Amino acid sequence: MKLAVRSATAEPAEAPEPAGTPDAERPAGRRHWAHRALSALLSLLVVVLAVGFALAAYAIKSGHWEASSVLSGSMEPKLPTGSVVIAQREPVSSLTVGDVVIFHRPDEPERQVVHRIVRITPSAEGPVLETKGDANRTQDPWRVRPEGDTAWIVRHDVPYVGYAVTAIHTETGFRILLGAAAVLILGGVAVLLWRPRKPTPQTTTP
Repeated sequence: MKLAVRSATAEPAEAPEPAGTPDAERPAGRRHWAHRALSALLSLLVVVLAVGFALAAYAIKSGHWEASSVLSGSMEPKLPTGSVVIAQREPVSSLTVGDVVIFHRPDEPERQVVHRIVRITPSAEGPVLETKGDANRTQDPWRVRPEGDTAWIVRHDVPYVGYAVTAIHTETGFRILLGAAAVLILGGVAVLLWRPRKPTPQTTTP
């Protein structure tokens, strides 16, 4: 009787692939899709912010809105020093006591003031405004007569933005703001359209 003897030089049988191999690739795929979704979300956020900056700059430049920095503490705590107020052009007839308005000081026309109306006195030439800073003990030593038929009424404020917003009113600042918005838009679109190349699988020789 002969016994079958397996040769020691025979090649070993190829081991079957682990049953979990396809599932092992799934976490990497999920991470890939999560990365793409996060990139798309961040790109969309950048585009939205850039468009918002561009629209804000256009609205201010067109004269429908006015941005002004609060340079003193006379309106604290409502408007801390360094805040930026956004005012809308409204008819003078809509002014009421309690409105916060932007105007030029009668004694120093080159300076803007952001104060609250405390009294409105009618006159033949239009209403005369008496104003006061919220933090001041006494009202302002002047009376303000709005020029024309409109006045700037503060509608929004952004605290701690600083004084840089005043640059929007200059031609150079306006161009810089629009340029920055354009860069953000193009960068966001580029990131949104960019697709990473899939790594080429490497084969190993036995």
